[in-house]
Amino acid sequence: MSITRSVLTPAALAALLCFSATAAADVTIKFPSNVDMLATNSADPDINGGLFASEKSVTLPDGVNQIVFRYQPVFQEGNDQVNVTTDAIITKFDATDSQLELVMPKYRSADQARDFDKNPTWKLVDQNGNEVKVAQDKLLKNGVQLGRKYEVESVAYNKKGGVAAITAVAATAPVAASAPVAATTTTAVQYQNTEEEMLHQWFDKADTATQQRFTSSVMSQAFAKTKPATKAAYQNTEEEMLHFWFNKSDSATQQRFMSSIVNSALSTK
Repeated sequence: MSITRSVLTPAALAALLCFSATAAADVTIKFPSNVDMLATNSADPDINGGLFASEKSVTLPDGVNQIVFRYQPVFQEGNDQVNVTTDAIITKFDATDSQLELVMPKYRSADQARDFDKNPTWKLVDQNGNEVKVAQDKLLKNGVQLGRKYEVESVAYNKKGGVAAITAVAATAPVAASAPVAATTTTAVQYQNTEEEMLHQWFDKADTATQQRFTSSVMSQAFAKTKPATKAAYQNTEEEMLHFWFNKSDSATQQRFMSSIVNSALSTK
């Protein structure tokens, strides 16, 4: 990673060393076991909780997020177990530093549950029980349903501009996808996801001033609870894409990336 010592002053380095303990606030969504989380922000969901856990969760960055899920309640009717699988719901919402929960309707029979596709009366509520405003739509596909790539379908949905689309992601992602791969001593196989790889690529591509602005901005978000900079505040493409991929990353990816900056800075001393 091409980072110079001037990027991290002693004070900044000390702050980054405790970044993992005071990382930028994020949004957690809890959901019951009969909800299948299919995609988050046009990517495969990183789900917390085991296969048979009664409750699971995903962690997302602050701001506008998009999730895709479906409801799969199970009913015992006599000696038979009846499974109901609803259409996939795609929805977006805006939340900051929140513990949210998907609250699904309670049905007494499979016939009642099949009404969900006509009347999806689920709710997203915060830790105080307040309902979070959402925009929702269905993510439908004709023909065979097995093997669907919901993260890919989400990207296509966003490009078309549906009511639950995240237009900023749709507009920015193609630019990132076409970015040249920067030379680096760390191979792509060591990255755990696309966001981490793109962060390293754009950081290596950025000049020292851009690296320093980005680092200072991230520290302000983490410690001073400031809001992310707007697109108009970015001075070049590298800075914009660093913020894009950082905000798209989950907390674990953000922490790994910031730790790599610390380790690189320390290795130059």
